[in-house]
Amino acid sequence: MKTILLEIEDNTYKTILDFIKLLPENRCRVLDEDELSTDEHQHIQHCLAQVEQGDYSAFEDWETVKKRL
Repeated sequence: MKTILLEIEDNTYKTILDFIKLLPENRCRVLDEDELSTDEHQHIQHCLAQVEQGDYSAFEDWETVKKRL
């Protein structure tokens, strides 16, 4: 499985969460922050730092995604 960190506006949080809960549990689940290991937290922080610097190289197929936007 892959992990997605998604930052959204407060007013859309419940809608997004409700949608995610509609997906099959064996395919998608919401993790509480306390379920993440120290290494996972560090990886997330590293990725966020890269994104803040405009470096999206850690993400798969970023060029393809940008073309679709």
